[in-house]
Amino acid sequence: MTLLIRYRRAVAALLAALLGLLTPTATPDLADFARAGDLLLRGRFGEVYAQPWNQAGPVQLLISRLLTAGAAPDGTPWPPVVAVWSAAFVAGIMWLCRGDLRREAAAGLLALLWVAAPLPWNGHPAEILVPVLWAYAMVCHRRGRDLSAAGLLALGVAIAPWAIIGIPALLATGRAWRALGLGALAAVLSVAWYLPCALTGHFAMFQYRWAVAPGTAASLLGLSTAGWWLRPAQGLVMITGVALAAWRMRGRRTAIAVVPLAATLLRVATDPVAHPYYWYPAAVASLLLIALMRRWVPAAALGYAVLLGEAVSWPLAAGLACLALLVAVTGKTRARVATFPGVPATSQTCRSKDGPCSPAGWP
Repeated sequence: MTLLIRYRRAVAALLAALLGLLTPTATPDLADFARAGDLLLRGRFGEVYAQPWNQAGPVQLLISRLLTAGAAPDGTPWPPVVAVWSAAFVAGIMWLCRGDLRREAAAGLLALLWVAAPLPWNGHPAEILVPVLWAYAMVCHRRGRDLSAAGLLALGVAIAPWAIIGIPALLATGRAWRALGLGALAAVLSVAWYLPCALTGHFAMFQYRWAVAPGTAASLLGLSTAGWWLRPAQGLVMITGVALAAWRMRGRRTAIAVVPLAATLLRVATDPVAHPYYWYPAAVASLLLIALMRRWVPAAALGYAVLLGEAVSWPLAAGLACLALLVAVTGKTRARVATFPGVPATSQTCRSKDGPCSPAGWP
């Protein structure tokens, strides 16, 4: 038992690699995205978005091109890539939760279950980077590295256009006017990623129409298809929600996980389309929350609720339920300040159950 505990991360990594290899899947759109990435690499920018099916950002297209190395023609990733990713993902999550064996075990098991989903291969793999970029942008903003923060937010939009909803996250880590200015800069940089394609050819991205899935907000409105005309309304709801979440979490260390999680759940709850991989960015944010929250048990319960939400077919109900649980988990209470998992708390108090409210507690 002592040896098992000592080498727990290596054992978990081995199990994750085996589980990843036992759950192979053809990654949707990977081959098509890779071909579009080839067009970018050849400088044929005007052809990249000439067809409306392409709703991915240019960086996602390039990442997809890398992932096709050794992949099968149907988009099934190369097995060594799957094994290495699965092992690194689970071991990395456990390392983030170091200092508490129970926390580490709960997060490691949840990560293993997500590998079986299989995250990220049953979807758009590059999009799981979006909440990580948001979180690091918030850290950079808190440390005064404003240009880095704006660049990271824009990089997220270059992976997927929906990542624009993360810009208000900066409200959690600085003064409002400063955050608004940086948000405007991030929006400009985001548009700049797409300009070479838009100015040199036919930019047909906004002509695409989605089939509305059952259990979505759009289906309750009686819609059977939805075009880009619906996206501004959805975006307004999401951006408002993210701004409210960021404002509520101002000065709290766990804001770098809570705000990305709220944003990704809002996307799930408001989107007219329902795909399991829409939950994958929320999965990453929920695992980060388990690592950061001082009271990790409620965070773990929320993480497993997100996993359950991915398994059901009611994105609106499941997304809203997880959002309600997130609000409950991050409610205010008297608590002692802790820095990181496994580090004893100080005697300072703040109105938070999840860690420090002062700048000193930030990563």
